Amino acid sequence: MNIHIKSYLLGLAFCGVALTSCESFDSINLNPNDPTPETVDPTFLLTPTMIKGTLDVDMYQRIHNLYVDNFAQYFANDKYASNNCVPVESWTQDFWNMHWQWIDALNEIIKNYSDDPKLVNTVQIARIWKVWLFHRATDLWGDIPYFKAADGSGLAAPYDPQKDIYYDMFKELAEASAALDVQGANPGKGDLIFNGDITRWKSFANSLRLRLAMRLTEVDPAKAKEEAEAAVTAGALLGSNNDNVKIWRCQSYIFDGRFYYANAHLFNGKRQTMSYSMEKLLTGLGGIPFPEGEGYTNVPACVDPRGPVYFNVTNEYNGATEDFRGRWKGVPSGLPVAERELPENSRTNNSRIGVYYVSDTKTPGVPFTIQFNRDQILMYYAEICFLRAEGALRGWNMGGSAKEFYEEGIKASMAEAGIPDDTVDKYMKSTMPNAYGTTVPFDNKGTSHDSQLEKIITQKYFANFPDNGWEAWNDYRRLNIPDLEPFVAPEPGYVVKAGERDWRGSVRRITYPAQEAIVNEDNYNAAVSRIGEDKTTTRMWWDAKQ
Repeated sequence: MNIHIKSYLLGLAFCGVALTSCESFDSINLNPNDPTPETVDPTFLLTPTMIKGTLDVDMYQRIHNLYVDNFAQYFANDKYASNNCVPVESWTQDFWNMHWQWIDALNEIIKNYSDDPKLVNTVQIARIWKVWLFHRATDLWGDIPYFKAADGSGLAAPYDPQKDIYYDMFKELAEASAALDVQGANPGKGDLIFNGDITRWKSFANSLRLRLAMRLTEVDPAKAKEEAEAAVTAGALLGSNNDNVKIWRCQSYIFDGRFYYANAHLFNGKRQTMSYSMEKLLTGLGGIPFPEGEGYTNVPACVDPRGPVYFNVTNEYNGATEDFRGRWKGVPSGLPVAERELPENSRTNNSRIGVYYVSDTKTPGVPFTIQFNRDQILMYYAEICFLRAEGALRGWNMGGSAKEFYEEGIKASMAEAGIPDDTVDKYMKSTMPNAYGTTVPFDNKGTSHDSQLEKIITQKYFANFPDNGWEAWNDYRRLNIPDLEPFVAPEPGYVVKAGERDWRGSVRRITYPAQEAIVNEDNYNAAVSRIGEDKTTTRMWWDAKQ
């Protein structure tokens, strides 16, 4: 135990600065040469897993943006191999290493403080946050070490089947939510998500359980229904945009240059360019005229009103050269290297993430200052609406109708983007389709890609922008929705053709770090034998739709 605590206390120089500069904790007597469970505040183990598991700009850029957002086609045309569906080994290895450090710290809390009645809530929060970290890791790789991972034995852990991991995550969320005591002590400012609000942790646990349940629709529908209905019955799901789950920061996190809002950092690096698929999904949808602007030369007649908020018309302040200003355009995903930097394809000559998300102004086309202190959203209320809409569409008891939840999700997403109510009303009634044929009204049946399920998932895709591309990629793998353009030039062998539309697809998973075949050889080989092949074309357990 002491070895683990000592290794994590090395981060206290960081945590101490970050936490005490916001609000000091009660002082504790601690012999730094011999920390024990009795002398260490477990918050000092919990808080860094929240910070580093979400706010590390290096990991966000590589894993969240250059892997996940790229594969979901939120953004396109970055300069790395992942643009052509090839994982980068050093990124994968770094994330793998860091994940086990976070799990080790949470395991220490759960193992050493579970019998302390004053720390019931801290332990349950650690259990919920452990599920959060694990659900992203297993959805990246599939089978991974779980039950014996970072267990303090010093032994190489076996890889567990993804089905078993999911079933246990359901159990953990249910038990932790039930065990939380709203009258008990809480970690206060050491909880960077809810500031010690135990009621909101219950809501988060149930909402996360609903998200995970929906992942199983194509492989284990009975379990999906059971867990989804149980999550709704448990109650207190996210209930409005005010309940959006955010990772909170204080300014001192920025001191070492790694813990701040990553999308601002990436925009500052001349990235975050709209994909052509995103352009097609937004264009025309809902029949709202594209807003007028000085110098606009190449914009669609009508657009989903979130489109010009999500991505700005090109201008000098966003880096566009003179010949390419006034455009609202996306770039095809997976361009070959020779075409990436052609003027018409360059990142800055096409629409990039809107100033609404990265600056001190909401007005495009004017000088602005980049702001790095925006909170990062981990779960949007709108997502919960669309999860309940999909469940209700499948005949599950979600506490309302599919149409009600669908329309509420759209309104919540529009409000999050600052769209006026009168515009939303017009949008909800319009039958104008996007470039793929999807329309807005739930009961309207268009000519193509306009089933009620496609409407729900398309709107969910928009609603999770820009911070939750993970769920967009997961839905795409699970359902092949929304419609996305095939990558132009994926590296041969890294994507597969599947389904009725000759779908060239996206990366199905990330390959294990190469080092695992050496340092954990027997367990690695057993996992590979079970899943088929350690390739990006190998499906998740839940990715079962043909």
